[in-house]
Amino acid sequence: MAEALEKFVKPIPIMQWLVVVVLSAHVVTAESALEASDALFLILGLLGTNAILLYGLPKLIAPSSIPATLVIVDTILVPGMLYVTGTSGTDIFVVYFGIIMIAGAAGNLKRALILASITCTAYFGYSLFLYTTQHKAMAIGTLLIRLPFLLVMTLFYGALAEFAQHERAHRERLVHDAMHDELTGMPNRRHLLGTLSRALEEAKRFDCPLSCAVIDVDHFKYINDTYGHDMGDRVLKDYASILTVQSRGYDLAGRMGGDEFIWILPRVEKDGALAAAERLREAVEQFQFGHESRALKLTTSIGLTTYVPDKVSNPTPAQILKVADLALYTAKREGRNRVAHLPLLDSKSPSAESVPAQRT
Repeated sequence: MAEALEKFVKPIPIMQWLVVVVLSAHVVTAESALEASDALFLILGLLGTNAILLYGLPKLIAPSSIPATLVIVDTILVPGMLYVTGTSGTDIFVVYFGIIMIAGAAGNLKRALILASITCTAYFGYSLFLYTTQHKAMAIGTLLIRLPFLLVMTLFYGALAEFAQHERAHRERLVHDAMHDELTGMPNRRHLLGTLSRALEEAKRFDCPLSCAVIDVDHFKYINDTYGHDMGDRVLKDYASILTVQSRGYDLAGRMGGDEFIWILPRVEKDGALAAAERLREAVEQFQFGHESRALKLTTSIGLTTYVPDKVSNPTPAQILKVADLALYTAKREGRNRVAHLPLLDSKSPSAESVPAQRT
């Protein structure tokens, strides 16, 4: 945010004052300009308005809102100036709104500069064409005012468009970082819990099953202790890739923390969830983790539970994760490298009454 503001907001006041200078020149040089006192009043009003916007507005609103405010105000002021100078019915008025659309579509200051150069060249060429073919001479003063007008306005709106794009990209990046794990790039705990809550509400509403798996890597602590955390990180990245490949388009898999992953499978009953988990287990077992100089063969344990609307009245995401986690402990106690499923019941499952084994 700070970099975007420093790069794009600082040049905006300079271009804004260029706009003011060009418009002021437009007022005093137009053939149909108002009387001197009225023209001076309009120029002073224009200067005062922009001074308030550029130096008073930042104290009242967020910096990211300033460009949008300037666009709104100047989109009103510029046509107003063209109107009072009697040029609202000429080609310059049409070109002005064309500039807004072109610069906004370009969304880039460099491209806007190229467009401004093309526009000015075309406008100058058009004037020469009228002079040579129809002997319609354009006053040199008017031409010297309009060319800077086209250039400055294109640059101004191009800079604002680029700022808006950078600001939008920055917000999207912040949202993505807040909802994804830094190491693996997968959805993080916050994203997973939110998705599980929505998937559960959907399953209740449409009376369809929902399966959820809690997964971890067998003996992951041993990997970290023996080969170091760099190898552990590489294993987690490789595991995340395998899990992503095994997921359907509308599944969601993510990392809860450490070596624990969550796999949400909407509209999947018990048998389908067991088959999907078994495919994942086999894919992990066959995968070569690490790198060529230090390859590792690893296994995974998977705990599953399935919400069936007819059997459970109103479970919470926390209850689903708890039962799936108990199923994972069951898989660990039974020897690891296996899939275990526990039913999601209104009362505590008898199979979950024993004390969980420690994960390694």
